[in-house]
Amino acid sequence: MPIEIRDCDGGIGNIIESRGVVTDKELIDCLIPHLSDEREKFKKYQYILIDHSAVTKMDITNETVENIAGIVEDTSSVNPDTIFAMVAYVSMEANIDLLNRISKMNELFIYRSSWDAMLFRNKPSAVRWVKEKVRDKFGTDDLTSI
Repeated sequence: MPIEIRDCDGGIGNIIESRGVVTDKELIDCLIPHLSDEREKFKKYQYILIDHSAVTKMDITNETVENIAGIVEDTSSVNPDTIFAMVAYVSMEANIDLLNRISKMNELFIYRSSWDAMLFRNKPSAVRWVKEKVRDKFGTDDLTSI
C-alpha cells in the first residue's frame, strides 16, 4: 500500500507517509477511517506530519480532496492545538497535475483546519519545525520518532 499511517512518540504524534502513485481509493481507504473513526486518538496528538515527498503521481479527484479536507476540518475541532506539517517536493520532471493536487490538499488542510500548519519541501525542515513548535506549545522536548 502506498500510504502508511503510524502513531509515534507514545501516541502524541502521527506520521502519514505516501509513495508512488496514490489513487482516490487508496487515499479514502486509509485517511477517512483514520480521520473520522479514530477521533479519540486526535485528542492526544501534539503533531501530525504528512510526507508526500516520495509520491510520483496523485490520481485523485477534486471531490476526494474536498471530502478529505472537510473531514480534516471536523477532526481539527477535536484538538485544535495540533501542529501540522506537510512535506511535498515535486521535481521538475513531475506531472504538473501532481503539483496542483498537493497544492490544493495543502491549501485546504491549512485554511480549513484550526491547526498551526506549514508546507515544506523536505522532511528535515519539517521535522525541525515540528519539534520546535511542539516544544514551544506543549513543552515536549523528546520527540524521537519523527
